[in-house]
Amino acid sequence: MFRKVSVPIRKTESDESVVMRVRRGEITAFQLIVFRYERKLSLYLAHLIGDRDEADDLLQDVFVKAYQHLADFDTARKFSPWIYRIAHNEAVNWIRKRSRRPTVVSWDDIVETTGEQQPIEPTETVEEQWIRRELRDDVRVALGRLNEEHREILTLRYYLDKSYREIAEIVGIPMNTVASRVSRAKKSLLDTLGGKL
Repeated sequence: MFRKVSVPIRKTESDESVVMRVRRGEITAFQLIVFRYERKLSLYLAHLIGDRDEADDLLQDVFVKAYQHLADFDTARKFSPWIYRIAHNEAVNWIRKRSRRPTVVSWDDIVETTGEQQPIEPTETVEEQWIRRELRDDVRVALGRLNEEHREILTLRYYLDKSYREIAEIVGIPMNTVASRVSRAKKSLLDTLGGKL
């Protein structure tokens, strides 16, 4: 639906400023939003619904809805939680329609989007590298065993680096609930790991 066009990318321009440009009739500026959010939202959706191909289809719906409702967006607020909230709602609707529990995507895929994947230290021994890989695999498996709520909250907080305020807006819960939910999710992950970390 959204084809790639040549749009000047202003790296320092805020999302909110881009939205204002689109509202003023500079329609192609919306490609900046697509460019900035396409990969992150795709992995976020895939993580929630457990199906990469479906996530890509859903991503198009997210961008269409975001575009259609740009007039409703309050530019005094941050854009990122707003578009993540649309993605969250689309994923929830998809899951409800199919009445099945989502599965998890590769944990490495999620980590990769945030640039937090740890490089191998030059001084690391083969044994240390193996242990690190084993721990990462353990985390991926453990995350897959968590319920949807815990997987989502950990992904938003630690792999997409969202603030508590942003998480509250995306998930639609009070901000003071976010901290307790993150804490419960971390405990659940550690319990599932059985003390391996």
